[in-house]
Amino acid sequence: MAFRDYNSNRDFQAVTRIWKECGWIEDDKEAESLEDFFAEGDTLVATLDDEAECVVHGTPGSLRYLQTDLKLGAVSSVNTSHIVRRLGFAKQLTARLLARQQESGMDVSALGIFDQGFYNKLGFGNGSYENWINFDPATLIIDFPFRPPKRLTIVDHKEIHAAMMVRERHHGAVSLHAASALKAELAWTKKSFGFGYFDGPGNTLSHFIWGEMKGEDGPYVITFKAYQTKVQLLELLALIKSLADQVTQIGMLEFGEIQMQDLLRQPFRTRRASEKGKFEQVIRTSAYWQIRILNLESCLSKTHLNTPGIRFNLILSDALADILTDTNSWQGVAGEYIIDLGEESSAKCGQEKSLPTLHASVNAFSRMWFGIRPASSLAVTDQLAGEPALFESLDRVLRLPKPHFGWDF
Repeated sequence: MAFRDYNSNRDFQAVTRIWKECGWIEDDKEAESLEDFFAEGDTLVATLDDEAECVVHGTPGSLRYLQTDLKLGAVSSVNTSHIVRRLGFAKQLTARLLARQQESGMDVSALGIFDQGFYNKLGFGNGSYENWINFDPATLIIDFPFRPPKRLTIVDHKEIHAAMMVRERHHGAVSLHAASALKAELAWTKKSFGFGYFDGPGNTLSHFIWGEMKGEDGPYVITFKAYQTKVQLLELLALIKSLADQVTQIGMLEFGEIQMQDLLRQPFRTRRASEKGKFEQVIRTSAYWQIRILNLESCLSKTHLNTPGIRFNLILSDALADILTDTNSWQGVAGEYIIDLGEESSAKCGQEKSLPTLHASVNAFSRMWFGIRPASSLAVTDQLAGEPALFESLDRVLRLPKPHFGWDF
């Protein structure tokens, strides 16, 4: 096993083979968009006999923490060929990507998971539950004027990316800087559709939906959406409702800021009537993304809480310390710290005997700090230990809105 930076001229064919073996692309036409996908960010490969057999890609971006933007290193792909599975290629290579991200100034890293467990070994912890909703657009209770939208195609990828970057964002919102990667994602959308409105400054794209359609009656699946105001959100919902004359089902991630069930007519009756049918109307929930802190001091310095302050010792463990032992790079955030949480927060190396002590993995601490689950809950299900009084204080101080990415990768 050897590791190096990806080189398009040398590695493109091998990486294309890996993606096909993983089922992420199906043919040479889809492979053409890999050039766009890897055009920006960091790409590393692990080799066997000097042939790439594992590839990881990271994309720079930002992550909203309350009203502050953190520097995000998104792990946008991890792919391993069939001949080197379970040999540690993906774990070792992803760990090196995380070190690269930290050394380039990233505060946090995040990724989507194929299943729970693997990325936990790299310090990642489960994110929030996200709601996927399948609904009949005819049941939308929306009374808002309808304007015909403009059609969008992949030619508009720069406008779509710009609209995603300036969309309304709340706690947990992700923005990815690489427009070329979004172009690739749009190109991989089968039977795509895109509709939007150019109401921004200089007639720029302000709000839109993008997705794929299946058959005459659907289902339609919305994969990207953006808006800047609540009025624009209502207009998008009115646009979705307008499809009901033909489309029986729309599937999408719930808008993180609202509950779609509030806007559906008789949702339980509709669910019972459509159960186990082709167009079943249902809401399914899962935690499919994970997050971890890369720079504890930076993350805490950017944490501004509207609550009374709390001060405690933190003894932090990090699985990367046991993975990156053969490198001279950063090896994780394990250590002993004095933590201040409040309007002005900080993390400083050291311990104070008079303070209560929290023992935590970086996985659990990241989840608690980001507001995914309270400390008292993580003490039951994750690696978090301390006195009950400390958990009560942490639950009070870290009472945050539920985080939502709003941009899958």
